[in-house]
Amino acid sequence: MPRPPLREVAHRAGVSEPTVSRVLNGRVGVADGTRAKVVEALADLGFHDIPEPSAVRTGVVGLITGELTNPVFGEMSEGIITRLARHGLVTNLGVATRNLISEERYIDEFVTRGVDGLVMIAGAHARTDADAAMYARLVERDIPFVLVNGREIGLEVPYVWCDESLGAQRAVQHLLSLGHRRIGAVLGQRLYVGTVRHDAGVRAAIEGHVELHDTDIVSAPFTYEGGLAGARQLLARGITGIICANDLMALGAVAAARQRTLSVPDDVSIVGYDGTDFSATTDPALTTLRQPFDDMGELIADALVSEIDRSRRFRDSYVFAPELIVRASTGAAKVD
Repeated sequence: MPRPPLREVAHRAGVSEPTVSRVLNGRVGVADGTRAKVVEALADLGFHDIPEPSAVRTGVVGLITGELTNPVFGEMSEGIITRLARHGLVTNLGVATRNLISEERYIDEFVTRGVDGLVMIAGAHARTDADAAMYARLVERDIPFVLVNGREIGLEVPYVWCDESLGAQRAVQHLLSLGHRRIGAVLGQRLYVGTVRHDAGVRAAIEGHVELHDTDIVSAPFTYEGGLAGARQLLARGITGIICANDLMALGAVAAARQRTLSVPDDVSIVGYDGTDFSATTDPALTTLRQPFDDMGELIADALVSEIDRSRRFRDSYVFAPELIVRASTGAAKVD
């Protein structure tokens, strides 16, 4: 008997055509309730020989990341894609944006199209108010995935992240070693777990060394403009050492200093975070805390492949330490 027309089955079941195809091919990744609707629609059309779901490899995985206007997402994605390719896997990239396609929609699309597994970089799990429901559904469907640069959300899956708190501590220690005693920070919005960790690291490192006021830690968007606006506030308070939540914000802080005719680093020292490639080419080259993209990418790929193969399980939290890269944007504090 010939296969039924996908469009008609999809219409009857109220699902997409790719979902019907997955059921007909016995693929995993379709929720039980959805599969039941498709099977019922097929039965109404006289098709009863429907295979049970089985894990058929496609050799394709999905990678969902944040907006590529921030270079850290592009650099981290490239490292993961390269290492997955060494395992024979092709990666479909989804860029979640604030106004267009959401992480949840990408997850649904990738699962419907039959990827073997998923990687999510700084997705909903990076928020302090993270809703784990969409990730829990993946666990229920037995779809392998890895969460990167966020927080643990109560699911037994691999978590891979770089320690923002340790990075902030190393940034403060560096500025203290240069003689800075008026230190402030331009961090991201406080609904993100990375901001909470950065804030904790700054406060822990400064405690007992110099006085820190709440106004010396500014919250701003993770953008060049956010760094510019935040640094303006700190410079108006006489801060001479500024720690930023990423390299883009650090560039904004450099611009803010120059608007006040201050020299970087003679008058103001600025430290970034992420250590993306462009940070070495700016004027001045940025002192920054570099995330170990190569090592993280290798572990992420190994974790996902092991989940797909059902071999070694990486169901734990893997924390990497950022490396302080000292360049021209930091220097000795002026002696009053």
